[in-house]
Amino acid sequence: MLPAIGHIDGYPPPDGWLPFVVGFTTYLYDVAPRGGAFVYWPDSHIATHQYFLSHPKEIDGSYRRHENWPRRMLPEEHNTPVEFLGKAGDTLIWDSFLFHSGSVNVNPTPRFGIVARFSHRRTEDPVYRYEVPEDLWKYWAI
Repeated sequence: MLPAIGHIDGYPPPDGWLPFVVGFTTYLYDVAPRGGAFVYWPDSHIATHQYFLSHPKEIDGSYRRHENWPRRMLPEEHNTPVEFLGKAGDTLIWDSFLFHSGSVNVNPTPRFGIVARFSHRRTEDPVYRYEVPEDLWKYWAI
């Protein structure tokens, strides 16, 4: 059974806030269906970005004060999560606005992976921290 809803990253409890985070999930073992995969909601990073464009003051994490905030942020059309299935060494690179979660492993094979998160070098710059750019990828040029 897959989780009903996930979360976004960049807001560690209780009131932390780290804007513009990119995450990496790398599997150390093959992960089959129902094997405890990283689960994500496709295109949810776009819905989250649209939410923050409409509610820019909530980029500081205050969105969490709303009852049932995940459903407020994520429209109904994003109800179906997807398991990131892969072989050892496969890596998923994801934006922190992507709704995601872990899942239950009901298989006999353990699920081991490495999860890393990196923030932008301008994280402490107040202008940067409070900006919700029109272009979601503005700061992620390689």
